[in-house]
Amino acid sequence: MNVDKPTNDYEALCLALELAVTAPDEEKVSKALEMANWAQSRMTEIEVRRATKFVEEKLKLEGV
Repeated sequence: MNVDKPTNDYEALCLALELAVTAPDEEKVSKALEMANWAQSRMTEIEVRRATKFVEEKLKLEGV
């Protein structure tokens, strides 16, 4: 999944989680976490787990 603009809550959460881990400063981390909280509040627990696992695997493959 390569998402420049998320088209659904799942994509928004994946992007936000990735940004929260890779953000260069605390302000950007904070904004990414706000976006992640908003997206996950609209999703089921299973969807959130799926997104989290996806991002963890993606970042592992990228060596982050």
